[in-house]
Amino acid sequence: MKRNIANIDNIPPNHYQGSNPSDNQSREKTTKGISVVPPEQVSPLLALPNELLIKISDYLSFVDVSHLATTSKRLITLFNTEEKLKKLALQYYGSDLEAYRNLIEDRDVHIPAVPNNEIYDPVLRLAYHRCLSNQYLASLENNTWQAWVATKRHTVGVNSVTPLADGQRASCLRLADHRNASNKYLKSLGIHTQKTCVATLKGHTDRVSSVTALADGRLVSCSFDKTLKVWDLKLPDGQQCVATLHGHNGRVNSVTTLHDGRLVSCSDDKTLKVWDLNQPDGLQCVATLNGHTGRVKSITTLADGRLASCATDRSVKIWDLNKPDGQQCMATLESHKSWVYSVTQLPDGLLVSSSEDNTVKVWDLSNFRGPPCVATLNGHTNRVNSVAPLAGKQLVSCSSDQTVKVWDLSNLYGQPCVATLREHTGVVDSVTLLPDGRLASCSFDNTVKVWDLSLPVGEPCVATLHGHTDWVVFVTSLPGGRLASCSADNTVKVWDLRESNG
Repeated sequence: MKRNIANIDNIPPNHYQGSNPSDNQSREKTTKGISVVPPEQVSPLLALPNELLIKISDYLSFVDVSHLATTSKRLITLFNTEEKLKKLALQYYGSDLEAYRNLIEDRDVHIPAVPNNEIYDPVLRLAYHRCLSNQYLASLENNTWQAWVATKRHTVGVNSVTPLADGQRASCLRLADHRNASNKYLKSLGIHTQKTCVATLKGHTDRVSSVTALADGRLVSCSFDKTLKVWDLKLPDGQQCVATLHGHNGRVNSVTTLHDGRLVSCSDDKTLKVWDLNQPDGLQCVATLNGHTGRVKSITTLADGRLASCATDRSVKIWDLNKPDGQQCMATLESHKSWVYSVTQLPDGLLVSSSEDNTVKVWDLSNFRGPPCVATLNGHTNRVNSVAPLAGKQLVSCSSDQTVKVWDLSNLYGQPCVATLREHTGVVDSVTLLPDGRLASCSFDNTVKVWDLSLPVGEPCVATLHGHTDWVVFVTSLPGGRLASCSADNTVKVWDLRESNG
């Protein structure tokens, strides 16, 4: 029988569970309430060869396959195949499958990727996320949430309607008094506030690795194409690039401003370079700092005007630009066991760095005579790519383990990790603090996410920014409620994070 696309929200959340009560009783649940098979019941399967596992999966429903796959990354790679998603999509949408595909493409709706799989068909992605969200909604015990999902009549004005990942629809209440409640409902279903991309800067010929704002409102970016570019957003599209700085002999990994308005950049060529944009073209590079023996990954300006840099030589170096050439390196901090990816200063003057060794280290720059490393934060299970200061004694880090962690240094002898944010589905490469106290992070899942730590656990992601077509590798706050992100798609995007009044 032909399905009515417009009334897809009439399908109850647990309609496609596909498992009997006895099955559910034997399963454990994740923190989100999704059933998984206990690891001890999966281990006999893991002993079998891949070919046999694939044969077995042919006789399982997709829901049962997803339960097993949640327990093991190897199983998710084997089981979540395109053919199984095609069968699931046909089960869900039947003869309307092509109509759904056209609807998604016409409205340019972004459907998140299927983890660990290169599934490009938006309908197959929709079927995957609908399956998961049906399981999640059915697991909720709060009848209020389910009653809201099922409600189709409104007693107040409806401002907009948007498609959900599982084919249902959610409406936004117009009345300001209901904004907090409606946002909470939407976030519980994984629907986040949409933000506007106000500019896309094109000109680099390789991955853009970092961007920073100048005092006059212009932007400076750096790239794996060995250059830095200066951008003026007031100019028309195609004319925003007003200068290109050449001088590095390797990929340029980071750029930041100095207190006197000059720029400093670092590169795979093992150097830091200082740039003065007031100098004539070709003469903007006014100093080169040598000392690292590995690729320099990140730089930051310290409160006293000095610089800190980190590199693949496992060290953090402190620089004083007021010293003569060859004497600018004031200290070398060595405690990390592998490459150091990020370095920044906390409000209390402590320095923090993150590394390939899965740790964050805290350094006391006033204690060079003793061991300057005063704390090591363990908790990430893969390399820590970026670290940023928060208010007080808190900091935030992000990792290739796909998480963002918040740390409280006042509790070093207890549990310093006070929050773990898990909504990214790829490597999280950069994280930053926004002026309003929220966080922004970016990932190899091609998105930027905005987090509000004042919200309850499980609800802190308040916006997901889609638009980049490849890995997003850096994110930073700009004045005026804006955000800039850099990507392996060779672009810089500028986003307006202010709430719309529409």
